[in-house]
Amino acid sequence: MNLIATAVQRLEEIMKDGGCEEGTVSLAQNPKLPLCPYPRGVCTDACFGDRHGHVVTADPIQACTKVSFMFGAPLKSPVERTAACAIINAVTGFFCINRKLNACDGAHHAPCLGDLMAEVAGKKVAVVGEAKNLPAALGAALVSDPADADVLLVTGPGLVSDEGLAAIEAALGTKRVIFLGPSTAGVALLQKIEHWCPYGH
Repeated sequence: MNLIATAVQRLEEIMKDGGCEEGTVSLAQNPKLPLCPYPRGVCTDACFGDRHGHVVTADPIQACTKVSFMFGAPLKSPVERTAACAIINAVTGFFCINRKLNACDGAHHAPCLGDLMAEVAGKKVAVVGEAKNLPAALGAALVSDPADADVLLVTGPGLVSDEGLAAIEAALGTKRVIFLGPSTAGVALLQKIEHWCPYGH
């Protein structure tokens, strides 16, 4: 069972006997939503009740489904994992256990990047997933192979991709792994993985 499927299992336990597991979730691309400055891709937005959650991904999806579609599913494809991550973000927001549903505004992009670079200073860093800004900011500290890194910085596209998910799972417990932005918030919360989004709301 992969990292995202395990997060779904934990969400299922939280929702057990609450009646919300058969609630409808709508998934659609949302090009107008302000996004975190780190991931590169297309925004898939999930709406559950009065809460929205999203994931930036290379595999956007548009569908109407139920939360329970994820329960017990192996989530083997990037598209399935994209849907699951977006739904996790929306549902954890609905239950008020995820407070990082939205990206910060542009005024906070530079301070966020500066703080993040200070956090990983002196370390070899791999960026897992398509990313903007991070490779240039990391400069000589950037390594291409996650196996050679001290720290992994994970974007939404990295979390849902086959290669990215494999790299994350190989590193957990042996390296510092930091999930970035609202896209990764729900899975990070459920899996108790370090999450970086100091200005999100």
